[in-house]
Amino acid sequence: MQNNEFRNAAQRQGPLFTRPIAAQLARVSMDFLEMLEEERLIRPRTTAQGEKGYSAEDITQIVRIRRLHEDLGLDLEAVEIVLHMRRQIVDLLQRMEEMERRLAQRESDLLAEIQELRRRLGVKVER
Repeated sequence: MQNNEFRNAAQRQGPLFTRPIAAQLARVSMDFLEMLEEERLIRPRTTAQGEKGYSAEDITQIVRIRRLHEDLGLDLEAVEIVLHMRRQIVDLLQRMEEMERRLAQRESDLLAEIQELRRRLGVKVER
């Protein structure tokens, strides 16, 4: 990726928070954060200063993991499965929304085509 592309991608992701700040925002210990990194449940990025950092989206994910682990008592393997299933559900919902949008557009196009054909044939529609 070229430098400009990298900068643009970084700007779209928003600021990166250092590990101590991310841990504080997510209300987890540094040990817990390190454990999540070791288990590859989260992947830090590199800040402009060369430190490990996390985006706001990453911090939201850390909070989600903390809740599943602490509040529901799931071990990290179970958390990984839940997160994978959640991603699949979100992807499927997005695909469904896109399909619904395309179907609505197709229905609209067909109705317009029917109206045009009726107009050409001189068919009046009573409502």
